[in-house]
Amino acid sequence: MQTGQLDTFFINHSKKARAGALKGIYRREEPLTELIHTLVRSDKNNAVVIGEKGVGKTSLILDLVTFMAAEGAPEFFRNKDVISLDLSALLLQNTGDIAGPLKSILQYLKQNRDKILLYIDDIGLLCPTQTSFIPPAIQEVFCQALARKELQAVIETTKGDYTLFLEKNETIVGRCQLLQLSEPSLEEAQTILAVKKLGLEHHYDIVIPEASITAACTLTARYLKQRYLPEKALDLLDDAASSLILDMSMGLHPMGQNTLDMDYCLKTISRWTGIPVEKVDIEDKERLAHAEDILQKRVVGQKEAVHTVANALRRSRLGIQDPNRPIGSFLFIGTTGTGKTELAKSVADFMFNDETALLRVDMSEFMERSSITRLIGAPIGTPGYEVGGLLTESVRLKPFQVILFDEIEKAHLDVLNLMLQLLDEGRLTDSRGITVDFRNTIIILTSNVGANLPSYQRKEMLTQYFRPEFLNRLDDIVSFHQLTEEDLLKVVDIHLNKVLKRLKGIGYDVTVPPEAKHWFVDEVFTSKFGVRALKRLIQEQIENPMANLIMAGRLKAGDSILLAADSTGQKLQILTKAQAKKETENAVEQKESQESTKANAQGSPQSSPTNAQESQERSASAKPTSFSDIPPQVV
Repeated sequence: MQTGQLDTFFINHSKKARAGALKGIYRREEPLTELIHTLVRSDKNNAVVIGEKGVGKTSLILDLVTFMAAEGAPEFFRNKDVISLDLSALLLQNTGDIAGPLKSILQYLKQNRDKILLYIDDIGLLCPTQTSFIPPAIQEVFCQALARKELQAVIETTKGDYTLFLEKNETIVGRCQLLQLSEPSLEEAQTILAVKKLGLEHHYDIVIPEASITAACTLTARYLKQRYLPEKALDLLDDAASSLILDMSMGLHPMGQNTLDMDYCLKTISRWTGIPVEKVDIEDKERLAHAEDILQKRVVGQKEAVHTVANALRRSRLGIQDPNRPIGSFLFIGTTGTGKTELAKSVADFMFNDETALLRVDMSEFMERSSITRLIGAPIGTPGYEVGGLLTESVRLKPFQVILFDEIEKAHLDVLNLMLQLLDEGRLTDSRGITVDFRNTIIILTSNVGANLPSYQRKEMLTQYFRPEFLNRLDDIVSFHQLTEEDLLKVVDIHLNKVLKRLKGIGYDVTVPPEAKHWFVDEVFTSKFGVRALKRLIQEQIENPMANLIMAGRLKAGDSILLAADSTGQKLQILTKAQAKKETENAVEQKESQESTKANAQGSPQSSPTNAQESQERSASAKPTSFSDIPPQVV
């Protein structure tokens, strides 16, 4: 094959650099210097640049290209081009056997060894991979060429691919120097974006201020921990800029005001993560400062628990918390119905404005050793392995959520061992080898172990159920105590207001007097299920009777309704205004009749004006509160 024909399979990066086509390249001096030193060596002068996707491996290679193409480059690099193989062009032009063209390409590289530095960004050229279409024989030929120093190359790969493919190839490892490229710091990422933004400004004809660059780096570092700087911050600016242009074209943003302000960065990160804009605002310290007040609107009587959780949220927000662990991990101890699950829902609502951002895992379903596969997925090759695990797949797709492990003491020991890595390092590897990031989650575990013991005895009881290394990885162990009558009255108000609001929405104004509220409190006190019994009571005493009365036509939209205890005090009754008035009159008449009968039995003269007046006063004092006197229930 002629040289001219071979050129169609090459991408000459140095030629682009000399033509000025490579712009916006930021120079990272330290890794570039290390790469140059490797290439100048007499032995092991092939470089393998290892780094996660997005940290700037390709940018480092292109920076090397611009360095080599510059007029003041060292003599070693003069007249030396960095080229890469266009494997897609090779495949398209040779739909049959590509072994022949690849041999010609390899022969050309050998003949021009001193003039060419081969840039390999697809390790399929050297090692068998799942997606490689290169014949194994040709891969071996390229490896042997590296071993015999017949060509010089710089190879780019991720840590995972290096471990899976390259590390096993002793030929490559023996002839290449490894260069680890780490993620740049937040400050360095901002400096990189200050250079990279020029391309976006030119493309969109906008201005990107420094504040937006800072916001892009800060927000992505905080909310996209599964990706890496600077790429994720650059992606955010690109997406935000496209939103600005679309808004301008649709008249949603004033034309001519083409500055990409920070609001667009906030809206973009909100759209990516599903967290409301007001919750991702960089200046949300005031809201976190009052986290206890917000959480206690739903969780009553558990100030210690709320305060502990709020402190963890503040530590995470301010960057004090270990960034390589979940936002917070807690063990809630208490009897059923004291607010453990409700606090978990409140935290999800507070952090993500969505109480459904809660993954609830009932650990009584994971009592067997084999059940661990439900959490991280079935092993490869077994039925259902492609579906993924309940826990890992949920967090992989939605990394911002609260995870509630209910009744953790019932889980098998292997499940608890699995959680050690999750709590300590903030990550978990599923059965397919995918590492799932848990650093944006809040881990809450609940247990009834020692719930009826005093607080100072509970932790001692816990050590009998859980190993010390498990307990020590938790941020805090929070005790929930029994609610007082005053606390229960507040809880009743919260739950009743929800129901009354729904009823008012369909046209029924229901009044709940204090006596009816105390009836609910008394019932909850005698229940073994705590506050959990309240929902059932409201359903039985309000929702079901209301539904039946409405269906029977005995209640109509617009009716004013009273909830009151019946004469036995065993249940509540639903009355309209007219029924309540009639019940009051009947009660008065019955009372007067009873007192009159009693007076006759004692021989008291009914005609006596004094006795008649006293009887009237007694009847008036015994008269129940009228419907109009009952204070309305606030909805």
